[in-house]
Amino acid sequence: IAALQGVVWVLLLTVVSLYAAGIVTTRLIGHKMIFPPDVDLPDDMLLPWLTVPESMFTLFRVMSGSMSSKEQVAIDELMKTLPSVKFAFVFFMITSSWTLLSILTAVVSENMISTTQQQYEAYKLTLFEEERILQAEELCKLFVDLDKNE
Repeated sequence: IAALQGVVWVLLLTVVSLYAAGIVTTRLIGHKMIFPPDVDLPDDMLLPWLTVPESMFTLFRVMSGSMSSKEQVAIDELMKTLPSVKFAFVFFMITSSWTLLSILTAVVSENMISTTQQQYEAYKLTLFEEERILQAEELCKLFVDLDKNE
């Protein structure tokens, strides 16, 4: 259950990251704030970035590597028009894929390690209890034998 809680938090972090990136891309690309005013832009290039949900979905597909051909063409056209956007996409890919995957791996690993440690401690307690019971039985036998000799 603790691992599931960690996964839920990572998913929440992913959604918040996508939401923040969706707002930024919608404002900068969809509303043409990043482009000079005299640049004529094709509508197909702006289509995936017009609203925050569309931007979030496009970024999610970029993050998962399952872009449609229209999105791929739009992103390629965007990068031809404004080459500095490549750095933003690299930053997004690093933060979204690598960082979130690392966090998810760390959460699951930590939970597995702590669960294994708890199981090991429970096993040690069981062994100590069995050892104590055996020693108590041996002591009882010893006392009984000692009582017989007198």
